[in-house]
Amino acid sequence: MKQLSKLLLISILLLTTIISCFGPGIQDFSTDLTGNYSIYRTSSHNITVTPNDGWNDKIAIIPSKVLRVNVYKDFIVAERQGLKMRSPNDSLDGYQIPDENVKDYWILNTSKNYVLGNLKFTAFQKKLDSLNIPNNIKLIDVYEY
Repeated sequence: MKQLSKLLLISILLLTTIISCFGPGIQDFSTDLTGNYSIYRTSSHNITVTPNDGWNDKIAIIPSKVLRVNVYKDFIVAERQGLKMRSPNDSLDGYQIPDENVKDYWILNTSKNYVLGNLKFTAFQKKLDSLNIPNNIKLIDVYEY
């Protein structure tokens, strides 16, 4: 009986280890937005706004790392933190980390499939106004949305 308990415990630990290596992590999530788009978090630095049914280079998305987001009618507005190569001199290391010096704003029109990106705050405010999106729209942290 004692040996059976040990075998069961080892099996459970092994199964837990295998499951944790595949599939979404415990902190990964997706949150529905508008127009069949969602926020997808697949790692701490990979947080994107993409369509629920996949995308290609002809589909508008907001790339990583999305920090804050909100929706107004068919529009998704977001604040994004840029990423940089962890080791720019090492061509074998493709891992990206947040670049604290790069923050920009994005506006994605889900009904017309276009995105305005890499906007500085003042240009972002002007685009909001020209698209009749309220300038006081509150961007909400992706973890709270």
